[in-house]
Amino acid sequence: MRHAYLIMAHGNFPILEKQIRFLDSPNADLYIHIDAKVRNFDFDAFRSLPRHSRLIFTDRIPVIWGHHSQIECELLLLKAAVPGQYDYYHLLSGVDVPVKTRSYIENYFAGHSGVNFLHFHNDPINREHSDRARYYYPLQPLDIHNRIIRLGLRRLTVLVQRPFVDRTKALEPGIVLQKGANWFSITHELAAYVLSKEDWIREHFRSTFCADEVFLQTLVASSDFKNTLPDDYHGLDHKNCLRYVDWRRGKPYTFRPEDYEELIHTGPEYLFARKFDYRASPELVDRLFEHFSREEDAI
Repeated sequence: MRHAYLIMAHGNFPILEKQIRFLDSPNADLYIHIDAKVRNFDFDAFRSLPRHSRLIFTDRIPVIWGHHSQIECELLLLKAAVPGQYDYYHLLSGVDVPVKTRSYIENYFAGHSGVNFLHFHNDPINREHSDRARYYYPLQPLDIHNRIIRLGLRRLTVLVQRPFVDRTKALEPGIVLQKGANWFSITHELAAYVLSKEDWIREHFRSTFCADEVFLQTLVASSDFKNTLPDDYHGLDHKNCLRYVDWRRGKPYTFRPEDYEELIHTGPEYLFARKFDYRASPELVDRLFEHFSREEDAI
C-alpha cells in the first residue's frame, strides 16, 4: 500500500526532522505545509533528508488557531497529494511522534484496508460544538494570544448574533453536524470526495470557529462514507483516529520524560501520539524515535 503523510508544521522543527527520517519509505511520500509566519526555514536541508520518499512542500498560508485557515491548510495538503492516488492519507502535526514502528504502521492499514479512521465526539453534537458553525467569528483572524480576552470576545460575538443568526439553517436536508479531532487517516476515495466538496466546505465553514474539527466529520456522517468507519466510532478516546492524545491532564497534555514507559506501551490501535515540545523535553522525543527505530531495524 502507498501512503501520503500530510504534515502541518509551524515550529519544533527537530521533531519534523525526526518524523521525516522515521517515515521515509519506498511506500510513502511526505507533503509538508510550513506556516507562512515562519521565517528562515531551511527548505533545502529538509528536502535532503529522505532517501526513499518524495518530499513536497506545499504553497504556504498563515495558519491561525481556530480560524478557517486550518481547513484551508488541510485542503491545500490534500490537493497536493490526491493526484498521487495513495491508498491512505494521514494528517499529522509537526509535534506528533509515532508510537509504533514504521512497518507496524504500514501493515496496520494493510490489515484494515478501506476503513476510514476519524475521531467523533458524542452523538448528537452538543450546542457548544454546533455553535462553531452556527455563527460568524470575524475576530478569529486577529489571533489574540491572551486566552481570557480571546474567550470574552468570542462569547460576546455569539451573544450579539444569537437572536437572529443561525448559519446551520442553510445546510441541506440530511446534513448531520458532527465534531471530533481534526487528525485523520483516510482512503483515497474519501480524500477525493472531500476535494469535490471544496466549494461547499468554504460556503458553510468560512468565518467559523475551530471548524477543522467539524467539517470532515460532518461530510462523512452525512454520506455513505459513514459505513466505512470503525464499528464504534463515537467517544472521547482518540483510538478511532489512531492517535494517543490525553485531554485529562491538559488541553491536550504535552508529554514529559516520565511518560516514556506509558508511550512505548500504548494499545495496538494507537500509531501516533501528540503532543510534544522538543524545547521542554528533547530527551523524551529522542528516546521514542530511537526506541522505535531500533525495533524497526530488528524486524
